[in-house]
Amino acid sequence: MRALGDFFGALGFLTILPCPKRFASIDDYSRICGWFPIVGAVLGGILHLVARFLFFAVLSPLAAAASVTVLWAILTRGLHLDGLADTFDGIGGGYDRESRLAIMKDSRLGTFGGIAIASVLLLKSSLLSGLGGHLQALWLAPVTGRWSMIIAMRFFPPARPGGMGDTFRALCRGHQLILASLAALWAVLLLGGLRGLPLLVIVPALVYLLSRWLCRMLGGLTGDSYGALCEITELATLVFFAAL
Repeated sequence: MRALGDFFGALGFLTILPCPKRFASIDDYSRICGWFPIVGAVLGGILHLVARFLFFAVLSPLAAAASVTVLWAILTRGLHLDGLADTFDGIGGGYDRESRLAIMKDSRLGTFGGIAIASVLLLKSSLLSGLGGHLQALWLAPVTGRWSMIIAMRFFPPARPGGMGDTFRALCRGHQLILASLAALWAVLLLGGLRGLPLLVIVPALVYLLSRWLCRMLGGLTGDSYGALCEITELATLVFFAAL
């Protein structure tokens, strides 16, 4: 029952999908981190089913891909897109660590954030429309995206005390990383087969490179940084399968 509560806690935190009321509140964030990739699998499964219906029964590939991309953003409340936008607003508009972090705390959307969101949505739509027989990538991308967040939480320092990045860095323990990694491994093998195995190296490598860069820019990672990593990793997963 506790595991079920942790799963629904993660589901309610990361998506707008309905959860039982008794699991609606999260008492301990340290228990939900490892469930992030599993929530990604649920999200990806929904998107995959909708995409198959739209691609093969209703719309042109581009219209279907755009519709799925919009649904993707809606189901996640735009949570990670918001983090992506804040991150690039801060990096693009600031001139040092303090000014970048100050800009990231501003809830208004800036030029660089708008460009980042538009770029990700357009690229996702374009890649989805050309996946052809690799539509399972749509199921897998939300898994790898949320796995990337756990890797970053565990191995990279927070940018500021008291923020979301600091909270999750302190609460994301080793067993959470193991659970998340096992879920990602299962998803890659089930959905990607042997062709998907390189993702088990590509994703951690991408997280390492991006996190090092973000740490240079910001002095560490924030909650917004985790959202940016998720979006970029999802995009990289689609690129990987599109290139097969």
